Amino acid sequence: RSCARRQLLPTMDGSGSLDLRAPIQDPSNLSGGNGATGMGACSRVCHSLEGQSRRINWSLSGIMETWNMGPQTHRLPFHVTWGTNLFTAIGLAVVNFGMVLMIQLLVGLKFSLMQSGFHNNGAGLGVSVLVAISAAYSLVGVCLIQFVAPNCGGSGIPENKTYLNGGSVPGFYTKRTLGVRIATNILANAAGFPVGREGPLVTIGSNIAFKLNRRFAKPSVRESVDFENAGGTRALLLDEQRLAHASRIACTVGGACAMTVIFNAPFGGLLYMFEEVTSASWPLELTFRVFASTMCASMLSYGLCSLHGLDMSEFVIYARGPVVRAWSWSDIPIFVVVAALTGVCTSLHTRGLLAMPRLRKQFMKKLQRWQPWTTIAETVAYGAFCALLSACVALLGNCTKRGKSHLEYVQFNCAEDEYNPVASLLVSTSHSSLKLLFSGENAGEISASASFLAFLAYSALNVGLSGLPVPGGAFTATMLMGAMFGRSIGSLLRELGYPSTVSGVYAIVGSAAMLCGFKQMSLASVLMVVECVNDLSLTPIVMLGVVVSMTINWRMNRRGHDEELIARKKLPFLEGEAPHELDRVEAHSLCDPLPEAAVLYPKASISAARRALDEKEISYFPIMDEDASLCIGIITRSNLEAILQAASNVDARHQEAPTTPHSWDEFPGQRDKPHIPDEVLPLYKVMDPTPFTIVEDTLAPRLYAMFAKAGERAACVTSRQGAFRGLITREGLIAASQSHQTF
Repeated sequence: RSCARRQLLPTMDGSGSLDLRAPIQDPSNLSGGNGATGMGACSRVCHSLEGQSRRINWSLSGIMETWNMGPQTHRLPFHVTWGTNLFTAIGLAVVNFGMVLMIQLLVGLKFSLMQSGFHNNGAGLGVSVLVAISAAYSLVGVCLIQFVAPNCGGSGIPENKTYLNGGSVPGFYTKRTLGVRIATNILANAAGFPVGREGPLVTIGSNIAFKLNRRFAKPSVRESVDFENAGGTRALLLDEQRLAHASRIACTVGGACAMTVIFNAPFGGLLYMFEEVTSASWPLELTFRVFASTMCASMLSYGLCSLHGLDMSEFVIYARGPVVRAWSWSDIPIFVVVAALTGVCTSLHTRGLLAMPRLRKQFMKKLQRWQPWTTIAETVAYGAFCALLSACVALLGNCTKRGKSHLEYVQFNCAEDEYNPVASLLVSTSHSSLKLLFSGENAGEISASASFLAFLAYSALNVGLSGLPVPGGAFTATMLMGAMFGRSIGSLLRELGYPSTVSGVYAIVGSAAMLCGFKQMSLASVLMVVECVNDLSLTPIVMLGVVVSMTINWRMNRRGHDEELIARKKLPFLEGEAPHELDRVEAHSLCDPLPEAAVLYPKASISAARRALDEKEISYFPIMDEDASLCIGIITRSNLEAILQAASNVDARHQEAPTTPHSWDEFPGQRDKPHIPDEVLPLYKVMDPTPFTIVEDTLAPRLYAMFAKAGERAACVTSRQGAFRGLITREGLIAASQSHQTF
């Protein structure tokens, strides 16, 4: 293959390919082929390098063997990849188990003190205790975020999705953020914020997998570079593309395991991550890895429950057992109406979630001088407000005698043998509320007015929360809103005498319809809800609701909530398809600005390398031939830094011992001459010698797939005659795509 283009060239023996696995020892071998663009330049460069003096001997056996495989190949040992997946599944099962126990403990403490207040001094003290405890939990959580890990506010899903897409999110997956996200997610759910656990837990799963993969995989993607014949000094070059590809596979497995342990839905976890990552970034090997890992996570969750004498139903949304969820053909038109109305609601809800942070940010600009105390005060106040509003709305509900279902309701301000249906939906956790709404055994126990009142209050609180540093997911919250809305319609029909209606079925249809519009996911929404209720017979009507809701949502919203956040935060996310606005844009218009100092040559001085690294915005540096007309390779910033650091170490050592004679090799087996230029770096041996080359008038949609689906990070742009025009990088292509987006 040519150094300037990825194309096959005849070797000296006439075969159809050139072996790139061994270090270049005889540059004349590269000039034996015929007439490919850039071949003469490669020949001139390699001949000029032959016989030149060098101070450093670079032994790179094995590096070319992996560097030319491409960005979508990791080639890690079996025990590394599967060990990472297994430990990820174990870690997620244990973390989820511990989080649920802690949430139950904190919520139980809050309810116990609240009920004592109601019994001793009436509603005033009970509500005050509830508000005070919620504010205390909120205070601890927001202080952890503001002072320990500021990037833990929110679900973390946009950043996580960006990394899985191939973007860079420095400082996102650390031990500190992992611990803070676990602790604050527990506190947010215990405080009564209208959030769920799934968003942060997916990020926690990816964080665990990321750290494990970095720990296990790094030794397999490092290449050692010798600097001296004596072997005293070495540089370790890290193959970032292999490591990043392996890390993204591991993080996807972690996210799928997280959804599995939350909902006890292994297939739902797999499909959720498939739609989250999209097929463009889903390697073939990943399906079975996720399949096996989610199975392990689910089995471990059952094992932990059995070990502690607990029922699995306490850890998932729906309990197993015989239920009645009958539906008839006469219900179909009403299901369509419910789904259509829910589609409108989820579109408006998404717009509200996106508008609220902008309004909050504008208001906070006036209080910038008192940050972060204003943010802490606002978060604590909102936590107290959520508890207060939920309690006040619950007081509007009518106390109801306990029915035959024996489900767990909240007593609140009612007598011993009664419960408050509104408080059972608002004051309890989102998972507990969904169990009540999905049930087919509690017909008549939750009235239409109670469900609709809870829907209005919860939706308003959920929208108002957006923009505050609270680590919670909207996945379960959205399901709960849809279930409340659907249940209210089902209960209303039952109260009007509609004979075949089971209100729990309407809650299930409404939940899936609300969720699919928020996430703009179809398969995952259906399977997740069906697995939650453990009834595959509901699949057709759930699919019907999803189709109707998605159709309306697409007409109102261009993208889902997470995709909108990614675009507004300007995260380096590359869509699977090129925007229509780029249809007529040519390659030369997409080139990154390239300062003169960022252009290097095969034999670069240390000062030139340092000047190139001073260009902080540049991550990929072109290596030009001696005539500065053809690009014969690309070197990454990290490899250039490693080479420069190692060379500087050698210079420092020889300055300390100047009288010690040394003999250096330019090529293996060739002795150098006595006069040695100290500053020369042989970049041609560690560059990527086969970068993709794009003709300057190539249209953007044609080259877009190379970055979005093939995972390339940088490519050379040339004229039709092969003259270098610039570099297109993934980051630059993302910036060009985002500049054409509208909100």
